[in-house]
Amino acid sequence: QIEKAIDVKATGQMPYKRASVETELTEDRWVSAVEIRPTDPSVVHHVLVFVKKPGSRPRDVDEEAGFFAAYVPGNTFQEYPKGFAKKLPAGSTLVFQLHYTPNGVATSDQTRIGIRFAEGPPSHMIRNTGIANHRIQIPPGASHHREEASQNVDTAVRLLSFMPHMHLRGKSFRYEVVLPDESRRTLLEVPRYDFNWQLEYRLSQPLDLPAGSRIELTGWYDNSSQNPANPDPDETVRWGPQTNDEMMLGYVE
Repeated sequence: QIEKAIDVKATGQMPYKRASVETELTEDRWVSAVEIRPTDPSVVHHVLVFVKKPGSRPRDVDEEAGFFAAYVPGNTFQEYPKGFAKKLPAGSTLVFQLHYTPNGVATSDQTRIGIRFAEGPPSHMIRNTGIANHRIQIPPGASHHREEASQNVDTAVRLLSFMPHMHLRGKSFRYEVVLPDESRRTLLEVPRYDFNWQLEYRLSQPLDLPAGSRIELTGWYDNSSQNPANPDPDETVRWGPQTNDEMMLGYVE
């Protein structure tokens, strides 16, 4: 659990909060499942937990570096297949990124994380990465605006799951892979993205990708007055952390 409860005001916006918890691990451990539980989920928009290794840099602890655990509406835990696990290094620190959305009543929250340790080293080590486009620019009134992001696959990998992330103007989202022979395959199609119910999509059968592949993401946005959740259809929308900003971010496990 984070050391101190965080006060959440009744109205307005709050910048992201950060809290650190020392693991006090004296040896490397392997993790087979994680779950995040806020003490007041009514004001918690999302929580990402990152692993800060001894000697790591600030950029090693952000969205695109990949999370250790995630909590978003509709998705509070991650559980990995048998033989797969994430590494929690000795001496590491858990860094909580907490985004609160005031709902009219002043309150406080002291989020905690549950960790299930694997019995021993796995046959496969899990890594998580975020593919992002920070240069998105959504014009006023656009009802079907397209943005893209991509990442090259430099070594052979086995894909396990996907988690797309957009905000209130998010409309639909697609993951594709371009293989070394330039053939293209759709990995995930989300035709009706819902900011209030953000799911992790886990493959029933893991998919092996060869080195030299490229994962491509496409997101569509509705910044028109026909979008009932749109904060302001007259605004040009760019990347930002608050709900009335936008993101183009797709996690890959």
